[in-house]
Amino acid sequence: MKLPIVLLAIVGLSSLQLVSASKSPEEVQAEVMAYVQTQVSSLLRSPAIARAGGGLACYDKYIPLITAATEDSKSDTASCVNRAASRREDELNKVKAQREALDQQVKTVQDTLASCVKQDDVLGFLTCFRDNSQVLQSTVTQVSLTSTSLANGLSAAYVSINTSEDSCIQTVLDKVKADTDALTVALQNCLKNGFDDGQPETSSPPSDSSSSSPEEPQTTVPSNFNMPNDELLPEENL
Repeated sequence: MKLPIVLLAIVGLSSLQLVSASKSPEEVQAEVMAYVQTQVSSLLRSPAIARAGGGLACYDKYIPLITAATEDSKSDTASCVNRAASRREDELNKVKAQREALDQQVKTVQDTLASCVKQDDVLGFLTCFRDNSQVLQSTVTQVSLTSTSLANGLSAAYVSINTSEDSCIQTVLDKVKADTDALTVALQNCLKNGFDDGQPETSSPPSDSSSSSPEEPQTTVPSNFNMPNDELLPEENL
């Protein structure tokens, strides 16, 4: 009999798996780091910057701020991913509650079919199906309609959640790139015009953790930020 197999296939439509984000927090951070390194490398290759010969105090101030912004991109993306995962789990749990009722309907049909198949004589076999045919057809139709509705609803919910998640991640990328652009411009001005204590304006200003004074600068480039080759750095006029 193929009917139980068909029923199980229909019910299986309502058991969709969770999906993952289009970009992981690590991938977003790597994308931002690559973007920032390209921007800073281009800046340091500028002839105007090389001629200006800005001091190490500029790097001490702005490189940690730029690096902190890239690190924020990872945590902000993780928040987007976690919110989306929680919403998917909520939607799936709603379907699981109704899936139990579908499972019970399928079991009833399977038990009825099994009972008919066990009939030893032909008349008993045919009579069993005749007597239960309307109930079987009604149950199969109900299972089909319910599972289709649940599957379509869950799929639509996942599409909506995925769209929101992608938008959230893109917002993180746009924000971090805007912030690092502002910091890179501030670094450029510092290298050209000399060190000052002014703070660049960003959409989410990182805290300045540098405690060194302009008179005694100490280079504190983070280990996870790849500076360009030494020969590209401008000569210092300290």
